[in-house]
Amino acid sequence: MNAAAHQWTAAFTTGAVLHASEVQRGEATAWPIAGGVLAAIFAKLPDVLEPAVHPHHRQFFHSVACTALVAAGWKKLHEWQPPSDEGRFLRKIRMIGAGAYLCHLAPDALTARSLPLVGR
Repeated sequence: MNAAAHQWTAAFTTGAVLHASEVQRGEATAWPIAGGVLAAIFAKLPDVLEPAVHPHHRQFFHSVACTALVAAGWKKLHEWQPPSDEGRFLRKIRMIGAGAYLCHLAPDALTARSLPLVGR
């Protein structure tokens, strides 16, 4: 999957999840669009950390272990209820970042090379 496909996947997925969440709460904000844009940016992070310069570029930051750590962090963020507006804002940004990272790794896991367990 190329960089643009990773970005579009993260943007659409994040935007759709944020929109569905707002519909459920009876809200309408710009977060689905803003979150989609942020997700497109954050979805580049695995390839910034491990550039796709050769077919075997997937190491720790493209691994099952990293996926599990990011997913566990996302779950902790989801459970955390910060007391301030600033904390809630930062929580949302971090959740979008972690979700976008996972949106990058999920399609990579479905390729023939898949993801290494820990790294090469």
